[in-house]
Amino acid sequence: MASCDPFSVDFHGSAQDLFNKISALIHQHGGSVSGGPSGGTFSVPVPVFGTVAGTFSVSGQRCTIHITQRSFFLACGIIENFVRSNIPTVEATAITAF
Repeated sequence: MASCDPFSVDFHGSAQDLFNKISALIHQHGGSVSGGPSGGTFSVPVPVFGTVAGTFSVSGQRCTIHITQRSFFLACGIIENFVRSNIPTVEATAITAF
């Protein structure tokens, strides 16, 4: 398994709203989240590619994500682009958009 360099994404809304919606999305896809609105860990199974896992921390309107586990076949850029396209609009993103 490989890791990715940490990256940060600005978001709108409260840290609690971000945590609630991302947690629901992760759980819907069979993953798990521990921690709370200020930070924690996550793990999500990804069909064909195995598991994507990492840590997150929130400070103000910025969420920093560090992918600590991923398949070598799932590029960091793909993961980062997915996160970047969903976190800033988390309040408007449907849970089924994953």
